[in-house]
Amino acid sequence: MDNSATSLFKSRLNIIQKEKRYYNKFIFNGHFSVFLLILLGAFILGYGQWLQHIPKHIDYALCASIILAVTSIFPIRTFLKDADRIFLLPFEKHMKNYMNLSIRYSYFNRIAIQLVILIILFPLFSKLDGDFITPFIILSILTLIHPWIGLKVRWQWYQLKQSSWSISLILFLINLVTYDLILGYQMYWGVIFTFILLGGMLALPKLNRVNLYPWERMIGIEERHHTNYYKFVNMFTDVKHLKESAVRRRYLDFLLPTPKGRKFNSKNMYLYLFTRSFVRGRDAFSIIFRLIVIALVLMIWLSFPIVSAIIGCLFMYITLLQMSQFYTQQAYGLWPQVWPVPDVEVIKGYEKFLYRLMLIIGLIFSIAFISIYPQYSFFALIFFIVGWLTIRSTIKKLQYQESLLKD
Repeated sequence: MDNSATSLFKSRLNIIQKEKRYYNKFIFNGHFSVFLLILLGAFILGYGQWLQHIPKHIDYALCASIILAVTSIFPIRTFLKDADRIFLLPFEKHMKNYMNLSIRYSYFNRIAIQLVILIILFPLFSKLDGDFITPFIILSILTLIHPWIGLKVRWQWYQLKQSSWSISLILFLINLVTYDLILGYQMYWGVIFTFILLGGMLALPKLNRVNLYPWERMIGIEERHHTNYYKFVNMFTDVKHLKESAVRRRYLDFLLPTPKGRKFNSKNMYLYLFTRSFVRGRDAFSIIFRLIVIALVLMIWLSFPIVSAIIGCLFMYITLLQMSQFYTQQAYGLWPQVWPVPDVEVIKGYEKFLYRLMLIIGLIFSIAFISIYPQYSFFALIFFIVGWLTIRSTIKKLQYQESLLKD
């Protein structure tokens, strides 16, 4: 393999890995690590209890096939930058070797997800059917082969200047049919669809006679991957080069009444600005919404009231804790320059915002908990207590940080 392609790819990979190691120090801090451990324990406990009483009216083969079909669609990581479209043009003859390295990395970077899902599915199908070993072994092999072929097909599809969604849909359907046939004991037909996918991988290069490197497409895809990663990291620490975007959610406009008259002052404006930035921001709102949905799913799925209450408290704590980064983004950004007020007023506005967010999340968790365990309805108070204690601790830390900045 060409040494120049290898050295370029390795240098780009080292830069990415160094950046991830730096951000991992902020992501896997004490709070988040404990959160992941408790979440893992809750899943193991809930899954074990659920396996003892598996509902019989669900097509588990189809459900498993859908999950594996989705996770078998791997993205291509190239680590290309915007300037490469100019400075790497003389290097284009080496890009074939570069893409082979890129596809290899993209495969091994995601294959662990397939293995984890197969491990999770193994006890389920062992409970459902004692004669599942042969189809499950074939399924395991194909779920490791299909992503590799899919990456090859996706790269050839990009060279033909076809849309990303179309190849994703084609791969999803082929994966779905293959896995469902295997789990339905029609293994020969499942293997035939694998050969169809393999035939597509061999046939597509013959359709591409020009064979020019799609610089714009691949750079754009890599930029989206970087942006998504930075949005995740932005939950834990400030990512300066992340471009923020906003979207108007008209159905939430009732949460944004403009302060008028006597309320139009420094004591009320920062509550309004924090609320507006949250409701119309893409990142913070989406992340909090997903955390609430995950918490509700776990609370409903787990059959123990105490465990469900702990999950609700844990997610309340994590959700409010993650919002501290939201304060950093807003309080040290544009708003203090537009409306300069003392730091005390900014923190008070943020505190009011947190209490309103806590009440909304607490009500959602309480309604879900009481509807499942009406005899333990008094446990719902603990959600609000945990939220109140978390906000008090967060505000004290912010006040201490501001005092250090003044000194």
